[in-house]
Amino acid sequence: MRFATFLVLPIILTACGGAGDSAVANSVASAGAAEAGAFSELVSLDGDFVWTPDYAASAVTFSAEQEGSIFEGRFDSFRAAIRLNPDNLGDAEIHAIIDMASVDAGDDDRNSSLPTNDWFRTRSFPTATFRSSAVSERPDGTYEAAGELTIKGVSRPVTLPFELEIDGNMASASGSISLDRTDFNVGEGAYADDAWIGYTVDVSVTVTASRQD
Repeated sequence: MRFATFLVLPIILTACGGAGDSAVANSVASAGAAEAGAFSELVSLDGDFVWTPDYAASAVTFSAEQEGSIFEGRFDSFRAAIRLNPDNLGDAEIHAIIDMASVDAGDDDRNSSLPTNDWFRTRSFPTATFRSSAVSERPDGTYEAAGELTIKGVSRPVTLPFELEIDGNMASASGSISLDRTDFNVGEGAYADDAWIGYTVDVSVTVTASRQD
């Protein structure tokens, strides 16, 4: 099933770089230790078409531009609650949470900068969330989820396109979305413009999931 962009995530999603803040960077370890608490607000869904993601086979990744060069990263810790029956989209629901402290942007300087106030401010906003309000099929046979994405305490309406493949009780998903980091106040102060990090962050999600009869 390619429910893809829902995480987003997330989704998720915003990349950056610059000078590190070691005091805040040290909070990443304690944030990781509190992972269970980060997902305590994940909704519990019921029904025949509730999907359980295989997180070891799933990924939330992103790419952005730093000083003219593209870099890639990922979020290692996320959870999603998904109910989706292609024949009954009115009952569909997607709720995803990303642990923002689990980011790996592929570079020690970026990794130490991301938790700081100018970027994710993980002490105050440890998670990013997506909650769907409607899921619909598009004319080309793919799908889209309209909903609200919240990053760093800022909520914005987004529409997330995705493809969907279901084989019995197994599903696979993938998709991508482009976000403007400044819409969520990610990159403040000296990083508010695109001199250091570009405004656009491309987020990709792949998910493998299963369901019970």
